Amino acid sequence: MATEDVTMTRPVEPDKFRRALARHAASVAVVTGPGPIGLTVTSFTSASLEPPLVSLYVARSSATWPALRISRAFAVNMLASDQADIAARFAERGADRFAYPTRWRRGPLGVPFLEGAAAWVICERYQAISIGDHWLLIGLVIDTELSDGAPPLLYHRRTFGRFHEHRPAI
Repeated sequence: MATEDVTMTRPVEPDKFRRALARHAASVAVVTGPGPIGLTVTSFTSASLEPPLVSLYVARSSATWPALRISRAFAVNMLASDQADIAARFAERGADRFAYPTRWRRGPLGVPFLEGAAAWVICERYQAISIGDHWLLIGLVIDTELSDGAPPLLYHRRTFGRFHEHRPAI
């Protein structure tokens, strides 16, 4: 793995950095693993097509990370626009995330699929890399499932919202 060192004189203050990042709209996903375990993320993205890889970040302070880190497989449940309550439940510390009213089923390799998600990506753990106060988790995509095309749940300025399509006039 190639890396480049970057020298900075002084990094930005954490609160100022958070405020700037709040302006970035991100899709919302719940990462689940056998157990069942799960947590909400907004840092999910594709990483490679060949091989098919996805990546996400998990805070070192996450109570879910120790179990997720040793899981062979995990699923990324890309939430639909009507699932803000699920995103909030899986982000809450100490919550019984899989209890009612969460609806879920076991997917391949025992990973939980949250009912109503826009799509599911099933992964085998490929690599985990320590970066700052987070872990970068990379998954090899072994399968996907799609729902009926529900629009994605988005997170922007610390609130949940939905995507509204805009087609420019040509």
